[in-house]
Amino acid sequence: MRYNIDMKLGDIIQAEILSQGMEGEGVARVEGRVCFVPLTLAGENVRARITQIKKDFLRASVIKVLTPSKQRITPDCPAFFRCGGCGLRHMPYDDELRIKREKVENCLKKAGVTAAVEPTFASLRLNASRNKAQVPFASDNAGTVFAGYFKRDSHNAVPLPPEGCLQHDDVTNSIIRAAVNVCNAKNIPAYNEQTGRGIMRHILVRRIGSVYSVCLVINADELPHADDFISSIAALGIQFSLSANINKRSTNVITGDKTIPLYGLLSVKGEICGVKTEISPLSFMQVNDEICSAIYGEVRALAERLRPDTVLDAYGGVGIISNLLAPYCKRAYCVEIVPQAVENGKKTALMNGNSDKISNICGDAAQIVPSLDLGENCLAVLDPPRKGCEKAVLETLLKTLPRNLVYISCNPATLARDLQILSQGYEIKLIRPYDMFPRTFHVETLAVLERK
Repeated sequence: MRYNIDMKLGDIIQAEILSQGMEGEGVARVEGRVCFVPLTLAGENVRARITQIKKDFLRASVIKVLTPSKQRITPDCPAFFRCGGCGLRHMPYDDELRIKREKVENCLKKAGVTAAVEPTFASLRLNASRNKAQVPFASDNAGTVFAGYFKRDSHNAVPLPPEGCLQHDDVTNSIIRAAVNVCNAKNIPAYNEQTGRGIMRHILVRRIGSVYSVCLVINADELPHADDFISSIAALGIQFSLSANINKRSTNVITGDKTIPLYGLLSVKGEICGVKTEISPLSFMQVNDEICSAIYGEVRALAERLRPDTVLDAYGGVGIISNLLAPYCKRAYCVEIVPQAVENGKKTALMNGNSDKISNICGDAAQIVPSLDLGENCLAVLDPPRKGCEKAVLETLLKTLPRNLVYISCNPATLARDLQILSQGYEIKLIRPYDMFPRTFHVETLAVLERK
């Protein structure tokens, strides 16, 4: 295949969108190469500008949709075409669910895994579906501080709409506005990645039941005008806690290692899927309560049916899954690398009367799991970060061969990679995508495996 070697960045093209890609973007063919065009739909003719040139593919940004698809809808957010927080508000929800199923199918096929994928389990709410917001601070040319998600393919933040982000509930949006107002009233500057100067990096808001845990990530040893932040949030008439996380490193990692309580308790008591727990600002928890309940409910029903002797809750966070499954097993190991989450996990086991069954272990799953005596009548639950499971964890599972495995994944590509390895000793019984992140191209997937 010969390509047009004269094509340059910034060139204007006209193309027909042939299909949707795995990230929901439109896919065209230009000069023999695949060209990905975000925010376009199959069947559309578009004018676009080339933004990336690779050997086998191109990327382009749409300038104008010349012939719109009949499926195109008007986004319900005024910042949609500039902000990178969402990606699919221009298409019907049924199409979004289909694309997410196809994304999982394509990843499995690419990895050489043969398995049927069920239809995507829909989110009950398309807006205000998240119990967590993690928003950068930034400033405009005049130095005015704002909060907003990064523009697509950049680290330039786009201000949230005046009414707030549709992914957040009204209280979360009010908390973010209150923090921004304090920054501007007290001249507290936003952090600048290029210069390393400024103070305010991110605001993290979590809803745990009716309580809101607010954490301000700062490039300083202490939060300036902390009392003003406290009083401004308190004026909203809500239950909340406030903390400051210290991150003075020049890094894209959002949080640092030290978190200072400023108002209320650092760890907030709440209930997740019927499990009493404490959540600290850095502890992991699923962001969509309804989808979390659906997935965890499926895992609990499996444990109730199987009655394993042992449960392994790898990458277990504060131990929600361990405590959900404790009534159906003799012993559970919850392995987690974040010390705060492990301490929360110990309290969670105590609050739910499971301290005698659950061992909360702090450490890297790749080092801890090989040292555990799991036994063959074990149900192993894996809920790793986006990078998937470490090779040592998979090798241990293939060596010890627990009777059943559950894999909860937020990244279909690494899920498929790991399932290909696990298929040496396991048969895939279920793969079901869940729409944990509606109106974005992200998808959560549940896989259930059984020893051959």
